[in-house]
Amino acid sequence: MNGPASVPFSAWDGERVCHLTVAPDGSTYVVPSGAHERLHRIVIGDSSVGARFDGPSGPKVDLALAGWVQLQSDRLVDRVNVDAPDGYDGTDLVREFARMHGAGSLAVALYPSGTVLTGAVSEITLPGNGPRVPAPVSDEE
Repeated sequence: MNGPASVPFSAWDGERVCHLTVAPDGSTYVVPSGAHERLHRIVIGDSSVGARFDGPSGPKVDLALAGWVQLQSDRLVDRVNVDAPDGYDGTDLVREFARMHGAGSLAVALYPSGTVLTGAVSEITLPGNGPRVPAPVSDEE
């Protein structure tokens, strides 16, 4: 996997943005709308990481399987969406991001378990159980 030093996006400075990504090392970046595919190409490349698991697939799922977290608000609904690996325990960051957007609720999808947590911002606590990087990006076992 490419390290955060190769991520071509700006580090997050705490300002309100629509999309954030959190690298496995905890570095947080602003990812412009529509750029998750670019991040996927950089981090995942041609790996078939998502094909090794049952359930949904796509760039955000593959990134979560590789230990990356995606937070987004589309400003159209009163909810923030999060795609994260099972081991992610960033409850404070998720709540802060939701408050920045005036969101009343969260939808957090965890991978590879497929667990989806939904509820009011103040009620969601991420369990942080399991490995933060549940799947190696390399196709070699």
